[in-house]
Amino acid sequence: MLKLLLIDDDEELCAELREVLEVEGFKVDIALDGRQGLRHLQERQYQIIILDLKLPGLNGYGVLKGIKKTAKPVKVLVLSGRPLGEPLLKEDGVSQDEEEKVLNMADFVINKPFIVENFLQKVKKLALTIVEKG
Repeated sequence: MLKLLLIDDDEELCAELREVLEVEGFKVDIALDGRQGLRHLQERQYQIIILDLKLPGLNGYGVLKGIKKTAKPVKVLVLSGRPLGEPLLKEDGVSQDEEEKVLNMADFVINKPFIVENFLQKVKKLALTIVEKG
């Protein structure tokens, strides 16, 4: 059973995605902010991380940087409420160049709102690459 960490501040979305993913056989932990997500990563081993970019405290860009510093092999699916390529706002706390570099660390990026079947298809693709390597 693959372990997955879902980092998103939308509690309702997290509950819905957890239910869908657990039906598919994944073990799912949830973190509601970036700092909590990084703590989970330090304490446990995950194969897949689903990460929202807009988080309270430490945003998703900071979490992505932290993920790469752990040196643990992990697949990352990023959820973005802002279409990529759209001008960044000051409160995003990241430059356009930095956004591109950081997002290149992700395996997939999905824009919100999304169709659950498409989301699940991406997660299964990531899981398949892990199982094939394992």
